[in-house]
Amino acid sequence: MADLLEDARENIDEINHEIAELVSERMEEVVKVVEYKEENNMDVKDEGREEQVMQQFGDLFEERDLPRERGRQLGRLLIDTAVDAEREMMDK
Repeated sequence: MADLLEDARENIDEINHEIAELVSERMEEVVKVVEYKEENNMDVKDEGREEQVMQQFGDLFEERDLPRERGRQLGRLLIDTAVDAEREMMDK
């Protein structure tokens, strides 16, 4: 029983590393977005796009029998992380 728990926790730790790597890759794309927005004198916030991303995460979660609202919350967290980074980069 303890081996099962330990194995599951090790698998979760591996998945956490993969998630962190994917978030890092996502943030690399945010840099490209910042460059585009700066060149085109655009605002950091795009509420239409934000809703689209949250909807997408809600749909993805729902397709996997996960709570839709939790997917939207994850989307919101990722958006907020990106917006914070965008603002920081644009202020430099």
